[in-house]
Amino acid sequence: MGMRAMTTSGDSAARSTIRIAGLFQEVRDIWVRRLDDYFNQLERLADGETLEASDFVGILRESRMASREALDGLGSDLSSELLHVTNGLAARYESERASLIEEINDLRRSLTRALSGDENSLRRENEALLATLSTIPEFQVLKAIEREGRLSYDELSKTSGLKKGKLRKLVKSLESRGHVVVNKKSRPHSITYLSAPWSGRTVHHQDAHGPVQSSLGLVSPLERS
Repeated sequence: MGMRAMTTSGDSAARSTIRIAGLFQEVRDIWVRRLDDYFNQLERLADGETLEASDFVGILRESRMASREALDGLGSDLSSELLHVTNGLAARYESERASLIEEINDLRRSLTRALSGDENSLRRENEALLATLSTIPEFQVLKAIEREGRLSYDELSKTSGLKKGKLRKLVKSLESRGHVVVNKKSRPHSITYLSAPWSGRTVHHQDAHGPVQSSLGLVSPLERS
């Protein structure tokens, strides 16, 4: 579109230049003929006659007026034509500008629709992923740990409804992936939440018995007795 607009503008400018050059020639010819006619009349008037000084003064005055009239007429004709041509060019350029702006707005609207569609698609994919993860026992356990922050195996067994033997395997897998940490020095052992695939929030474990801090530096009251 940009190259086409530039080519069109260049062609229009070239045509306008040729047109104005032709106009200069046409108007020049008209006024040359007018001046020739005037001076021919003077020559016929003076032919065979003896002219007085006042006659020469009158001839010069008339010549000056004729020349001024020619220049004024030339300027007036050129100004009128140039205004006509300029108005035409301005109208065309304004039309091209409006067309270009409309194309840009169309592209913006198309881009907005595309981005909106991508966002909706990603949202649906995330919801589907969360739904899938919620059916996996390992992540069901992680959800329970995330909700409470810190749990013992007994508490987790009551919350999840799973036996402790099964829970130990699931918790071990979660710990290997960095989602939880198990404090084996405490009695009973405690399981502390660190992170989850569906959450941007990460909790940093400080020590076995200390408070749990989020990545924002906020202390969470997750201590259990």
